[in-house]
Amino acid sequence: MTTQTNAETVRPATEATTYRRSWSAAILRRELLLLIVMVAIVLASIAHHPYFWSSRNIAFILADSMVITFLALGETFVLLSRGVDLSIAPIMGLSACIVGFRAQDHGMTLLPAVFLGALVGLALGLGNALLVAVLRLPPIIATLGTLSVYGGLQFVVTGGRQVDHVPTQYTDLGSETLAWGIPTILLIGCAAVLVTAVLLRHTTFGRSVYATGNDLEAAYRAGIRTQRVIFVCYLICGLFAGLAGVIYLMRTGSAVATTGTDTDANLNAIAAALIGGTALTGGRGGAFGAIAGSVFLSLTLTAMVFAGIPAIWQPAGVGAAILIAVLADGKARRRNNTFRLGRVRLRRSS
Repeated sequence: MTTQTNAETVRPATEATTYRRSWSAAILRRELLLLIVMVAIVLASIAHHPYFWSSRNIAFILADSMVITFLALGETFVLLSRGVDLSIAPIMGLSACIVGFRAQDHGMTLLPAVFLGALVGLALGLGNALLVAVLRLPPIIATLGTLSVYGGLQFVVTGGRQVDHVPTQYTDLGSETLAWGIPTILLIGCAAVLVTAVLLRHTTFGRSVYATGNDLEAAYRAGIRTQRVIFVCYLICGLFAGLAGVIYLMRTGSAVATTGTDTDANLNAIAAALIGGTALTGGRGGAFGAIAGSVFLSLTLTAMVFAGIPAIWQPAGVGAAILIAVLADGKARRRNNTFRLGRVRLRRSS
């Protein structure tokens, strides 16, 4: 009897381990495929224009991906909880304008600017959190509404003015490079990715996010306060969008009423997260995929410029990348479901 009990205890653990290994292998395959595609893009671009592989251009590609990296990190939290946030672009724009005016008119230094940008992002993320987690509105409807509200608020805040002269410490940090041409701003992005990875993989909250995205009802029955988890995910998404506004200022030194009011930033952030392996259906993905997807997008868009492809085709390229990522995720999910069904049948037959 003891032997039978031990076998029954070990079996689920073995199945869970095998399932995790199966999904980890799928992630590795996707990352390997992403790396192969990136190498192919680089080689094709070098053949067309040798300057593409110059240290200056590579530094530009890496630095230019950091705004999308911060947006994608925030979007990752929401996607993991099986939601979506379509308002991150205007949150970024509002943060850039508010911080930019304080820097331009009052000489605000960079450190207080980071705190102000984070505060703006949290405040606007709170609006989304209340709508989705408290009022229980569908995420796509709630954030589509705040997309318009925050975009309109941006015009009110700017009052027709624009930010075009921030202290040089902003743009210096946004453009300077370290040894071997590594952009300083890349280190900031990598630090944010590491913090996010630790939060998601090594904390109770992070495990709750994955559980909520995998199966909301099962997570609730297991004692997880799922609506609180979703609430915090939208707060964190707003926080990262607010910080992205500061990164945007560091990169461009300017902000206008229309910054972030188009669909490109939203589309790019969601695409980066999906390309990096975060599932649109929730419960799977992570921080490292967000930065990998962002660099991939920046590399691809820059390659399109070098190839002479008109800018109007860039959103089409990003949209195609989203479709491919979703199709790949669907295929992986079906393979996983088939694997789990086979394990269940094998267990029942034994």
